[in-house]
Amino acid sequence: MKIFITFVTTLVLAITANAQTTVQATVSGQAYDVTYRTGVVFDDYETTIDDAPWWNNNATTANSFATAVNVNGLRFAHKTGTVFGTAAVYYATNSTNDVAAQNASSDYAISAVAVPAPLPILGILPVVGFLKRMRKRQRA
Repeated sequence: MKIFITFVTTLVLAITANAQTTVQATVSGQAYDVTYRTGVVFDDYETTIDDAPWWNNNATTANSFATAVNVNGLRFAHKTGTVFGTAAVYYATNSTNDVAAQNASSDYAISAVAVPAPLPILGILPVVGFLKRMRKRQRA
């Protein structure tokens, strides 16, 4: 039993060490669900991050996301390059722009999904009326 408890505890600690968190932020009037992971290396999520809206040499957009999310130390990587022969990642946080080695462990924002706006109540009324007429026809 003691071995089982030790195993479960170790498993829970391993899972929470790289915890994924999602927060909502509004950038330029659009709401986003921004997902980030703590204590990860850029290389592990490079293919996911390069689909993010702040990617592709866009430091201004990365700064906007970092300011909107406002999580201290959360990196919004916006391009890669080479610094003194070492693969590097350029990123923005809520307080600065910087560059770090790609294999440096940190907290990285890995994706952002635009949240759709709710349907206006008047926009859904014609749909409700159409469905009501269809039910009447099916009964007849």
